[in-house]
Amino acid sequence: MTCAFRDPKEWASVSAFAPISNPTNCPWGQKAFENYLGSADAGEDHDATLLLRENGPFEEYDDILIDQGMGDEFLAAGQLLPENLEAAAAEVGQKLTVRRQDGHDHSYYFISSFVDDHIGFHAKRLWAAHGRQLAMVAGESNAQESDTVGKPITCQAMVARAPKEPLTLETITVDPPKAGEVRVKVFANALCHTDI
Repeated sequence: MTCAFRDPKEWASVSAFAPISNPTNCPWGQKAFENYLGSADAGEDHDATLLLRENGPFEEYDDILIDQGMGDEFLAAGQLLPENLEAAAAEVGQKLTVRRQDGHDHSYYFISSFVDDHIGFHAKRLWAAHGRQLAMVAGESNAQESDTVGKPITCQAMVARAPKEPLTLETITVDPPKAGEVRVKVFANALCHTDI
C-alpha cells in the first residue's frame, strides 16, 4: 500500500491481506522504525494511513481492497489497525473496502481463501488501465492522421520491388487516396517465412 500511495501514477490498483495499516502507531512498527530509521516519526513515509490522509484521495484507485481475518491474533493485539486506515479514507473521501472475514486468522489458509478475489480485483483494473492507454494512443494517432487528410505522406517502408527480390528500407511518398480507395496506417506487422 505504501508504494501505491507514494506513487499512484505508477499503479493501476492496490489491495492487501491483513496489512499493518498504521505502523507508526503500533508496537511492531514503532520498534522497527526506531531500530532501522532512528525513530517512529522517521517511518511516516512508510505508513499507509498517514500517506492516505496526506495525499488522498487517489483518483487512480476507484477502490482499495483489504481482507482481514477476524480471528487474527495480531489484529487483537492492536498491531494491524485497519480501523485507522478506514478513518483516513473516510476523511479524504477515498473508497476503501475492508472485508472482515469471520473464522480466519493470519495464516496462509486465510490468504488462499480470498486470493482469487484479489486477482480478479486487479485484473479488472489492469484491463481498464490498458483500455485507457489504447484509447490515448488511438486519440494521438487520430489527431496525427487528421493532419494528413487529403495530403501525401512521407514515411519509411520495407519494399520489395519485384518477386524474389530482398526487402529494402526506403523512404516513400504515399499519395492521398482516390475515390474508392483508403489509406491505412499499420502500427505493427509481421512477415511469414513464405513472404520472405
